[in-house]
Amino acid sequence: LNFHKQPELWGRPAVLGNPRVQKGTLEPDLGERAMAMQGKEPNPPTWPASVRVIEPDDKFVGDKQALFDSIFSEDGRYTIHPWGAEQPNTSNYGGYFNETGRDFCTKRVAVLLKPGVHKAKFNVGFYHSLVGLGRQPGAVELDAFEVLNGVGPDGIQHGLGPGGLNNFWRSVENLTTAPGRNIYFFVSQASPLRKVHIRGQLRLSGAVGGGIFEWGYTSGGFTADSKIDGGIEFGSQQQYCTRNCEIGDDALYQHGAWSNVLIGSKGVYKSEPQEMGKQTIIESTERIAEKPYIVYDESESKYYLMIPRVQVAKQGISWETCCSDHVDKVDFENVYVAEEGISTAAVINAKLDEGKHVILTPGIYKISEPIVVGKSNAVILGLGMATVQQADDASFMDSLIFVKDDLQGVRIAGLMVQGGEAGSNALIQWGTHCRQVVQHPGFLYDIFCRIGGDRDASMPEVKTNKMVLINSSNVVGDNLWLWRADHEMPDNVGVKDSRHKVINALEVNGDNVTMYGLFAEHTLGHQTVWNGENGKTFFYQCELPYDVTQQNFGDQGYAGYVVADHVQAHALHGGGVYSFFRDHDVRAQCAFRVPEGRSGITLQNIFTVFLNGNGGINHILNATARSALPSRKDDLTTSPICLWPKLEVALQGIFEGEAHALA
Repeated sequence: LNFHKQPELWGRPAVLGNPRVQKGTLEPDLGERAMAMQGKEPNPPTWPASVRVIEPDDKFVGDKQALFDSIFSEDGRYTIHPWGAEQPNTSNYGGYFNETGRDFCTKRVAVLLKPGVHKAKFNVGFYHSLVGLGRQPGAVELDAFEVLNGVGPDGIQHGLGPGGLNNFWRSVENLTTAPGRNIYFFVSQASPLRKVHIRGQLRLSGAVGGGIFEWGYTSGGFTADSKIDGGIEFGSQQQYCTRNCEIGDDALYQHGAWSNVLIGSKGVYKSEPQEMGKQTIIESTERIAEKPYIVYDESESKYYLMIPRVQVAKQGISWETCCSDHVDKVDFENVYVAEEGISTAAVINAKLDEGKHVILTPGIYKISEPIVVGKSNAVILGLGMATVQQADDASFMDSLIFVKDDLQGVRIAGLMVQGGEAGSNALIQWGTHCRQVVQHPGFLYDIFCRIGGDRDASMPEVKTNKMVLINSSNVVGDNLWLWRADHEMPDNVGVKDSRHKVINALEVNGDNVTMYGLFAEHTLGHQTVWNGENGKTFFYQCELPYDVTQQNFGDQGYAGYVVADHVQAHALHGGGVYSFFRDHDVRAQCAFRVPEGRSGITLQNIFTVFLNGNGGINHILNATARSALPSRKDDLTTSPICLWPKLEVALQGIFEGEAHALA
C-alpha cells in the first residue's frame, strides 16, 4: 500500500441537479422499474436461522418474552441488570447489559416482527436488528425495546464509564412502542433508529454506578424519519444527528454534550444562551429517499421490498401521510435472499446481473472478488448487521463493493464492510470518474466500515487505502461510520503502533455529493478528503488516531476534514474533531482545512475537543485560526466557530457545561 501518498486533486466543473424538481415535491418517477428476470425467486423466501420471524400475539404460541430474552442472552451467556424496574418511566431507571466478549463476535441476528401487537420488551444486543414488517410503524406495536449501559471487560462499571460508550452495531426500524412508555436506548455509533414511533420519551443515555451518576458516557448516534411524542433526551451524547424527526407539541429536544444537528426535524430544541454553537438547526433536508424496507402482506402471505422515492426540501416524517405513489413495491419474486456460506460474490453478482435486488441476511460474507452493481435502480439491503469481509486468503482487491459508472438510483443499505490481510484500495468504491450526468441520486444508508478490532495483536493486520471512495457525482450518504479500530479483542486492549493501516476514511471526487451523519475515526492520514464541487456535509464527527507519532502524523499535516484547494463551493454544518493522542506527544496542525477567500465555502458550528492524552490540535481551522488547545490539561474543552467566513464566534467550556467567551 502506498501509505503516505495522497490522491491527486482533480479539477472539474459542477454538475447541477435535476432542474425539474421543485421545492417540497417528489422527484419524477423513474419510469419502468421492473427489470428483466431470469427465473423467479421464492416468495415467501426460505429465511436462514439467523433471521427470526415473529408472529403477532394472536398467532404466537408460547412465551414471547422468554423467546426475546433467549435471543439476547444466548442461553445465559449475556445478562441484563436493570434497576428501578418498578418505575421504568423515571429518570432513575437504568442498569446495564453484561455483553462481555460479544462486541467482536461473529454471530449476526435479525428479528422481523410481523404486523400486529407484540406484548413484550426486546433487549437489543450487539449485531441485533429489530425490524417491523408493516407498511408503516403503526402496523407493528411492541411494548418496548431497550439498550442499557455496558460494562468494562471485567464486567464492572467504573464511574461514568463505559456507559453506552461502546454500545455499537445494532439497530431498530419500522415499529411503534406502547403508549406512554419511555424508551431507553443508551448507544453510540452504528446504532441507528429509523422509522419508529415512540409514544413516550426517548432517552439516549442513562444513570450508571447504581444511579449515582445521572448520565454515563455516550459518544454519538443517529435517528431518522421517526416520531417521538415525549421528546428526545440526548443526555451525555457527544454529538447526535437527528434527521426528519418530529416530537410532541409540548416536548423538547434537550441536553447533549457538544453538538446536536437537527436536519429537517420538527420541534423545539431547548438550549441555554451560552450554548450558541451547540445546536445546528437545518430547516429542511435538501434531498433524501428513505431507506428501503421489507413489508409482509398477511392477506397474500408474501413479502415485498419497498423502495421510497426521492423527496426534496423534506420536513418531518413522511410515513403518516405518505401514499403508495411515493414508494415502489417489488415482489420478492424479484429479490434474491442471500445466505452466509452459500451466497458467494459470484452468486450475488449473477443475481444482480439478472436485474434482481439482493437482501443480505445476517452473517459474514467472506469474499475473494468484489460485489459489483452494474444496473440502475438496484438495491442491496443488509439485515442484522450483515458483514461483507475480504477473505484472508484473497488477493489485493480494488474494492469489496463496486458500483459502475453512469448508474441511476442505486441503493446500498445496512451493511458492515471489513478489510482483509491482503488489503484493498477501497472497501466501497462508487464509480471511476465524476464526469457523468446522473439525474437520480444513488444512496448509501447505515454503512459501517471497520478495519481491525475483531482480531488480537498476534494475528496479521488488515488494511485498506480508503474505506469509502466516491468518484461518481450525485451520491447521498445517510449515516456512515468509518472506523479504524482504536481497541481490539481480547479485553478491548488498545491498537498500537499504527497497526491496521488505513489512509482515509472517505474520499469524495464526485460533484454534488451529500452526507447526512458522517462519522470518521482513527485513520492514519486525513480522515476525510473532499475533492468534488458542491459537496455538503450535515453533521460530522471525527476522532483522530490514538497511536500515531509526531513524525508520521503531526509533521505530515494530517487533519480531520480537508477540502481541496481547487474547490469553489462546499458546506459543512455541525462538525467536531477530537484528539486523544494516547501513546505519543502529537500536535496536529489543524482540525479542519479548507481554501480561504472562497465565498462558496461555508462552515457552521465547527469545533474541537481535547479528550485526553498528549499534545492536541493547534488550530481549529487551517494554520492561522485560533488555538484549539485546552487551557487546562484536565479539561474536556470545546471551541466552536459558529459561522465561517461571515461570522466567527467561539465558546469554550468543559463537559459539565461551564462556558465563557474566548478573549
